[in-house]
Order: sequence, then structure tokens, then C-alpha cells
Amino acid sequence: MKTLHGAEALLKKELEQMGATDVQTQRRAVSCEGDKSLIYRINLCSRFALRVLVPVLEFKAENDRDIYEAVYAYDWHEMISPQKSIMIDHISFSSTFTNSQFLAFKTKDAIVDKIRDKVGTRPSVNTEYPDVMLNIHATDESMTVSLDASRMTLNRRCYRQIQLPSATNEVLAAALVELSGWTPDQTLIDPMCGSGTICIEAAMKARNIAPNIYRTEPYGFMNWLDFDENLWNDIFEEAKQSQNSMRLDIIGSDIDTEALDIAKQTVLELGLRPDVKIMRKGLREVTRTTQEGMIVTCPPSTEEETSRDLPDFYKEITYRLSRNFPDHDTWIYSTNNKALKAIEFKSERKFQIFNGSQEGSFNLYPF
Repeated sequence: MKTLHGAEALLKKELEQMGATDVQTQRRAVSCEGDKSLIYRINLCSRFALRVLVPVLEFKAENDRDIYEAVYAYDWHEMISPQKSIMIDHISFSSTFTNSQFLAFKTKDAIVDKIRDKVGTRPSVNTEYPDVMLNIHATDESMTVSLDASRMTLNRRCYRQIQLPSATNEVLAAALVELSGWTPDQTLIDPMCGSGTICIEAAMKARNIAPNIYRTEPYGFMNWLDFDENLWNDIFEEAKQSQNSMRLDIIGSDIDTEALDIAKQTVLELGLRPDVKIMRKGLREVTRTTQEGMIVTCPPSTEEETSRDLPDFYKEITYRLSRNFPDHDTWIYSTNNKALKAIEFKSERKFQIFNGSQEGSFNLYPF
């Protein structure tokens, strides 16, 4: 399972709770053992996985012929229908095979040749919207070919119709909520909520709503020949029945009208009102509604987003929050280290977690 760097421990714990065995953390990934039902369950219910890869073949190779023969030897016709399109994702850390596109090309040739030789026709290649995605990962030690059970990355929850480029990655938002230690009995406030990702992910966690239960795009495993529709339907129905109606006090505010409209519409469609309140208020106008609570927020990390000097902006953020929210634990995430260093308060706790390829820091300021 792929995840954000810094969220590996969260994903490991989550997989163990789902019943996975031999769970091992890696960089940006967690490996485990499990059956078909676990593959389905992770795709539907994991808050911290980005993609589920199922290794089916591992081998050593010294040249391109070795690659072709090893891949061709696998019974691909038992997993992939010739009526389905395929695509090979690729990554290489091998000093021998430095051209990862070449690896993908040889892998593709072996797979389609094997299927054609067994059933008479071969699948087509679709690099934009394939039915079946595969991944080849090469190191100096070995090569691994995996089936991509997710196809579309799992952070794309599909619970809102419009996704702004500036929106917080849903897996990152879920990880921040988890790392903060927030519990559903606490008031949660995001005073720079944008389109509301942190608020929504917190509410879905508290309500035990499966993160991808609103997804309409088919998962990769649904296009495999061994797809068990009855098993999937049972897991999906179990997830629906596991939801609860816990009352929550989650507040999001911002000054971006377009983002707020998206947040309000999403909260309405998910049935989260009045548990999640979205309002148009600037940082200076937001005040506490309870004696104690928690703030989790991701301020802008570039000056293009604010048209202001970012270090000064971060100083103002913490000044306003410290005055308006005494007795509130305040968590701030940013990928701009310079701006974070400008904050005059000393952080009490810190987590390093990447936003894609960008290193970020999640800091607690106890006001």
C-alpha cells in the first residue's frame, strides 16, 4: 500500500485493525499479508492509503530477455480479459535498467503476448483511462510486477463534484486529524478551511463513514477476472451499516467564497449538517464558541495564495489564534519552513509529513 511519507505508522495501525498480518512499514508504503476481502476493504475503508498494489510476480533479471521470459511465464490470462485495456506504470532504482519506460514496454509485450497465445486475442493499451493498471518496480536486487487494485488514487474520495487545485489532499487531511489526537467530543475548528477537507475528514472519521463509500469510478480489482461481486457487495453493505449518527461540533471558516460554496455543498450532500458548520469569516473575526477545543489548519504555503509576505502572515495567524482561542491546542501544517520559523511561539510537538513530494511540518502550539 502506498501512502504519504510520514503517514506510514498510521496506515500500519489501520491495516492491523482490518486484520492484515505481517504488516511492515517502508518509505511511503506499508506491506502486509491478507486475502481478497482485505484488498476490497482497504480500498473502501482506508483513510491513509493512496494506492493498493498486489504483487503477483518477483524475479531477477540481467537483460531484457530475462524480463520478457519471467513476465511471460505468469498466467496473465487468468487475471486479465483480452476485452480490457491495460497500462503499465513503472519506476526503476536499478543501475542495470535505468530506463523505466523500457521496462514497462517489455512488461507490456510479455503480458499481451501471453494472453494472445492463450486465448487468441490480446488486450489493448490505454495510457489515459485503462481498465487494468499494473506496476513494475525495479531495484538492483529484484523486479516486482503488481496489479493495481485501486486504479484511481484513494485520496480522490469523490464526495464533492468540484475539486479546487488548492484543496488539501484528503489523505493528508485525514492524517493531520489523526496525528492531532482530536476526539469527537472536542470542538474542532479550521479557521482557514478552504473547501473544508479537514472538517469533512474529521466528521467522516467520527461518524465511521468509509472514506471511499461515495466513489462511483470502478476500482481496479473490479476489472480482474477473479472479481467477487457478492463479496464486494457484502463489504460495502457492512461499511454502510457501520456508520453512526454521533453529534459533532466542527467549525470551518474562510474568506474564499468559491471554496466555501464547495464546502457548504459537500457538507449538505453528505448529511453532515448541523455537525459541520461552514461560515465566511476572516481570521480576525473568528472567535471561540467553547471554553476548550482544538484547531487544525493548513494556512497557505506560498505568497501567490496570499499576496502577502508569508512569514509576516504566519506571525499574524498565531497572534490572532493565541488571542481568540486561549486554552485551545492549535495545530498548524505547512510545507513552507521559512514561514513556520517566523512563528514566535515555540511548538510543543512536531510531525514531519509530506504533501506529495513536498516536505511539510505539523506543529502543535498550546495557547
